[in-house]
Amino acid sequence: MTPEKEPIIDAVVQIDGATIKKVREQSALTQLYVAKMVGVTTDTISRWENNRYPTIKRPNAEKLAEALEVPLEQIVRQDTAEEVVSQGEPWFVSRWLWAGFVTLSLIAGLTLWLWPKPVVLAERVLPSYVAPGMTFPVQLRFSGSPIRGVVREQIPPGWTFVSSTPEPDSVDVDQGLIRWIVQLGAEPMAIYYLVQVAPDAALKTMTRFKGELVAHTSSERTRIELIGADQLVIQHIHWADLNADGVIDDDEMLDASYLSENMAGFSFDLDSIEQLWIEDHYYWDENSQGFKPGYAPQADSAVTARP
Repeated sequence: MTPEKEPIIDAVVQIDGATIKKVREQSALTQLYVAKMVGVTTDTISRWENNRYPTIKRPNAEKLAEALEVPLEQIVRQDTAEEVVSQGEPWFVSRWLWAGFVTLSLIAGLTLWLWPKPVVLAERVLPSYVAPGMTFPVQLRFSGSPIRGVVREQIPPGWTFVSSTPEPDSVDVDQGLIRWIVQLGAEPMAIYYLVQVAPDAALKTMTRFKGELVAHTSSERTRIELIGADQLVIQHIHWADLNADGVIDDDEMLDASYLSENMAGFSFDLDSIEQLWIEDHYYWDENSQGFKPGYAPQADSAVTARP
């Protein structure tokens, strides 16, 4: 009696194109960003969203769900999801393949367990103080193992992302979430971006930033939290005045110049900072809602003569 043939499972799933498109648009993600994350073309993403390719390989579906930052089950058609089964190989070939797969999986698992994990330092640099309505720079620094990943930075509610170098791959204005796809090499790299404080930000309040690097390797995804500064205080103190003494000194001017050089093409107004530095002092002007060089003018005191 000839043994029955056992089916070989080809891991594929049926996706819900309408849901994929809806989730992507709600997250303010472009087709280009998703395509980069999955490793396909924008045309493929478009075909998936329009159900022209309703069935895709499971690994691609998992990458797609990760790019959209949702569970896989959310983008898979639960009512019709099924695995495509193909016939053809004899039962003993199938079992040999299965045994080989299990053996290779054990070897791969042991290798990954023994293999050193990538070490990456991800750090944020912020000023200590910023004034309402002002635009200031933020630095994100990375060093360590060569790795590919996505930097996710969350700015405070009501604040406005202005620009960055390199340019972001995705900006969700409503959520204040900026994403960059990065390829870290042997040399350290940095992301510089400008953000504007909400004009109605209350003085003497503290606000926080949140961010992470989602590192991608061939076997896993590792979330690395951005360390360093994550909070600052809203006050009538210029962001370049690091020691908050009302003076832009030589060292602080050099730091601002260095930032300006690294942010070529969309830099902050370095000339205005130079004016504050030259005058040796600055103050907050309520009328212009900005900083001016020199000392704040004192109101004339009314003198009442005694009879």
